[in-house]
Amino acid sequence: MRIALEDAADSLGGIRSRKVIQSDNNDRQETPVPDRKRIDQRTVDDLLRLLLGRPRVSLALLPTPMQKLENFGSQLTGTELWLKRDDLTGLAGGGNKTRKLEFLVADAIESGADMLVTAGAIQSNHTRQTAAAAARCQLKCALLHLAWTKDAGPGYRQVGNILMSHIMGAELFVDASARPIEDQGPLQDFCDFLRKRGDRPYLIPAGASEHRLGSLGYMLCAAEIARQSAALEVHFDYLVHCTGSGSTQAGLLAGLAAIGNTTRVIGVSDDHETRIKRERVLQLANAALAEIGLPQRISPADVEVIAADRSPYGSADSETFDAIRLLAQKEGLMADPVYEGKALRGLLKLASDGRFESGSKVLLMHLGGTPAVHAYANQFGTPEFSPLRAAG
Repeated sequence: MRIALEDAADSLGGIRSRKVIQSDNNDRQETPVPDRKRIDQRTVDDLLRLLLGRPRVSLALLPTPMQKLENFGSQLTGTELWLKRDDLTGLAGGGNKTRKLEFLVADAIESGADMLVTAGAIQSNHTRQTAAAAARCQLKCALLHLAWTKDAGPGYRQVGNILMSHIMGAELFVDASARPIEDQGPLQDFCDFLRKRGDRPYLIPAGASEHRLGSLGYMLCAAEIARQSAALEVHFDYLVHCTGSGSTQAGLLAGLAAIGNTTRVIGVSDDHETRIKRERVLQLANAALAEIGLPQRISPADVEVIAADRSPYGSADSETFDAIRLLAQKEGLMADPVYEGKALRGLLKLASDGRFESGSKVLLMHLGGTPAVHAYANQFGTPEFSPLRAAG
């Protein structure tokens, strides 16, 4: 399944380049828009052609909204804060993996697979979005859940992402062996088991990152951001988001480099580790540029990953929970403790450390994860009710 470039350009939302018709002595001639915008627009269009000329299944509702955060942004003195709502990508629960899966699912269908297979933690947003993509495309889905983190509470295996995957019809498997998050477990053996029983599995790495197509979705997102920011007449100095498996940051870096955008991308680690993530982001970004035949390359200096909450993967400290409550009470928006809470914590740390110059414009990516909040309910404290007393 392919989508047409012209339709995609509109769906990715920005403005097409326009030409102004002027009259001089009754002669009409076309005058191009100012050079800077014209060159930017042409470069964005070139990137779109390269990406949208590839097989891609339409799963996401694009463009996702971009909104200014006046209340939460007041915590970042002297900074203008915006939010990119990739929690609203369209499949059940939303999230960033949907953009990546558009390319991977298309490849799965072209390969003749009848089943999507991937791995993640019990409360993985990625496995849930893979289950949703499989349901949309009427493919089977098998999910291997790994013991990357301890259960967060009594409902951890019954609510949130795992419940949604179950309702959407995915087969749920679990490997109870404790392992670090960099260990993706017996995925190949799992696929062999599925083949022997008659399935035709297509293996998607955990996080949909370490795959030749895994970064393309966020290269496309970089073009979308460029179109939206042009429409808003806002140039973002910084883009901040949570980094885990790496292809979101890699795709953004590669896409922005491809269009000559100088926005500084800062990843906030989903745990205490940063070195492996930086190396992986660098490798994935350059592999993505090579995959679509672009000459630009990302240097190590371009890749920035910080750790704000140094808790192990799948857990968070009290300051991260405070940041989640602050966003909820200032903007009516929700973040989870595993990913987006860490991004908020990192954003606040960057601001308090003086990283953002006065007058900076910052774009925070909300990459989803809200369903997992329910699995951490016991860590938010028990809701308290006041009795309703009859008047008089």
